[in-house]
Amino acid sequence: MRSSIIFSITFVILSSILISQIFQSENEIRTYIENSVPYVGTEIPRTEGLDGSGIRVAVIDTGVDFNHPDLLGWGPDGKVIGGYNFIQTNQLPMDKNGHGTKVAGIIAADGSTLGIAPKAKILAYKVSEDGEGVSSELISSAIEKAIEDEADIINISLGVNKTNSKIDSAVDYALEKGIFVVTAAGNDGPELKTIGSPGRNFESLTVGATYNNMTSSLIATLEIDEKEYTAIPMVGAPKTNEPITGKVIFGGFGKISDLENLDVKDAILIVERGSDVEGELLFFSIKEKNSADAGAKALIVYNNEPGIFLGELIHEFSGPEYSPQIPVVSVDREEGLEIVEKLENESDGILHLFYNPDFIAHLVQEDQFHHFT
Repeated sequence: MRSSIIFSITFVILSSILISQIFQSENEIRTYIENSVPYVGTEIPRTEGLDGSGIRVAVIDTGVDFNHPDLLGWGPDGKVIGGYNFIQTNQLPMDKNGHGTKVAGIIAADGSTLGIAPKAKILAYKVSEDGEGVSSELISSAIEKAIEDEADIINISLGVNKTNSKIDSAVDYALEKGIFVVTAAGNDGPELKTIGSPGRNFESLTVGATYNNMTSSLIATLEIDEKEYTAIPMVGAPKTNEPITGKVIFGGFGKISDLENLDVKDAILIVERGSDVEGELLFFSIKEKNSADAGAKALIVYNNEPGIFLGELIHEFSGPEYSPQIPVVSVDREEGLEIVEKLENESDGILHLFYNPDFIAHLVQEDQFHHFT
């Protein structure tokens, strides 16, 4: 039976946790592996001379771009000393997507950027062309090939919330051979029973992503009527000194006309993303200002389409004199509609925005980054 496994964006090796963050003031992706290495404690073995020398790490992924200057080429004298291309069997496992190269770099980059174990060697097993999915047969075949190639560690940076006996059996076989297997927790959750194969294996090391130890690690917790919801702080939102509590009130799209007949003083306002007027650009900064001016203590914006998103309050259209006054978070459409439905009865909410690097990171798809409206 053939099944599709979706790649996780959790890049894992040993305890290497999230190294990429949104650099909020410049609106660009930057790597902060130099922060992650000490944060997860891997600078300690480095001081003891443990830099990965003599270790062969199998990366089961989209292949590896072994021409990257930090990965030092293909073959016995390069960083990528072997592997196999399960997609084009007569070609080398060159990465055309980028996911596998990022994983390999976090593990063992040895150039201008240093990975967790810069002297380790990589075995690259290409099981997907674009990172969108891969069959369970290819995953298990890649595990078996890594065992044959005498890998010391197998890194499988993919996972879903489903189980697959073929993958689980291959992982068990690798573990029986004394190979250390590192797997991703996947992109589902944070609810229970959201980690599937191969991360569900009790003997493998299953790794998720946390925020880095940086000031940009602003996170949010949201609870309404004692139920927790996933919320993402908007870029530019102020942190809270203590949790904000108050009645939760629905405010339409957050326009002045939506709020003028509502008593939202000291309330937590929830509004829908976008506008009810076609073509109208109702920036998040406008929604925030209208809400703050009406007396709300915090603002929740739920998506007007499936999924969650990362919004920005401060941007080129918000104006030089604009400064956010109240905390603002985004939630996905399904949870937003659930919250609004609750408001038929009076509901109380607790919202907290604070810095905490040791907190599970949210998944935001690449096409959901950086929205102003």
